[in-house]
Amino acid sequence: MNLEHLLTDENRRIRKTIRDFTKKEIIPIAKKLEADYSLVEGVHQKLVDMGFQSFGYPTEYGGGGNLSFANMGIICEELAKGDSGISLTVGINSGLVLSPAAIAENKAIMDKVFPAFCGDKLAYACLSMTDEAGGADTENPLLKGGGIKTIAKLEGDEYVINGSKQWPTHGGIAEAYLTICTTDPSMGDDGIAIIVVPKDTPGLAFGKPEKKMLYKTAINSSVYYDNVRVPKEYRIAGPGMDANLYYMITGGAGWHMSIITLGIAERAFEIVLDYTGNRMGGFKPVRQHSMVAGIIADMAIGIQMMRASLYNLAYMYDHLDVYGPPWAPEFLSKAAATRVFAGDTAVEIVNKGAELLGSMAISEDFPYERCLRDVKLSQLGLGGQQICRYKVAQGYYDLKNWA
Repeated sequence: MNLEHLLTDENRRIRKTIRDFTKKEIIPIAKKLEADYSLVEGVHQKLVDMGFQSFGYPTEYGGGGNLSFANMGIICEELAKGDSGISLTVGINSGLVLSPAAIAENKAIMDKVFPAFCGDKLAYACLSMTDEAGGADTENPLLKGGGIKTIAKLEGDEYVINGSKQWPTHGGIAEAYLTICTTDPSMGDDGIAIIVVPKDTPGLAFGKPEKKMLYKTAINSSVYYDNVRVPKEYRIAGPGMDANLYYMITGGAGWHMSIITLGIAERAFEIVLDYTGNRMGGFKPVRQHSMVAGIIADMAIGIQMMRASLYNLAYMYDHLDVYGPPWAPEFLSKAAATRVFAGDTAVEIVNKGAELLGSMAISEDFPYERCLRDVKLSQLGLGGQQICRYKVAQGYYDLKNWA
């Protein structure tokens, strides 16, 4: 599916700007970025200077005022061709994580944390979601919040939070932590609470950055809450609506990860095309062999279908007046289906490409090995592919947890 005719002039300008930036500022130093985080922050600061950190925040705080999923998709897709971790960070910081505060019109939170993201310095946001105890139970829709282990108790005018989160991106370096917790696990969805915890809040502590094989340019560290007290106004919305916004967040985060995965698959395809066009085998370029051409065709088909499904979902997010609330089971089902398809397809694409590159695919001196590493997160993150399949099924019938 060719989406070119659907792009606006703004979409095209953003794409050209980010594509040129990625080719100039990221790809030439891609290997160094994984070894030196100061270089990563230098790249992010350049993007801040270009206005890409603030564009998803309300204009009254100095932001761009338009969290367009189409634009966000273009930005993150193009950045992921250079580095997936940088793409992940940009999407998180540019408004995807903190958007629930704007949707709920929670002025206390917006006044407290939005200015940092609309200034001229790099600022990090953190979705503090997956519990250290229970893991994917936090994201399991069949449990309706009952699997969330981080507890928030209202004491007077403050919420007191206790618990721990594992693997949140930007743990330890964020300005604000969008914390998924529950006031009472037995209350189901009505107990789900989203509370923003500013950095330097007493009782907030962090683990060491995780050592991992993929997304090395994005920091993940555990977050610990030990009687962390915040004003009750820092709860995003309240019973019921917090659950809706939480489910919206999980759908949007899955879409974001999938857009990054699309960029990884496209980068892998570019490398394969170049290598097989120059590598000789049987007295002709490798890609002139019919077997190789068939594999390349399969890679191209997968990328086309990924792009079509992901930007169709972006269009849905940008036109909620037509498609309904993004927390409705039918909407979440479509979002989860897109995420599962994109993740599984991308892994297949990159694996097929590796077959054509042979040992070059795993050489640390060749750019493809990063694609092999990074693409796997699309099947592991945010509760994984099987949890997402629960969400897909819930769009078609009343799937329940009978445990």
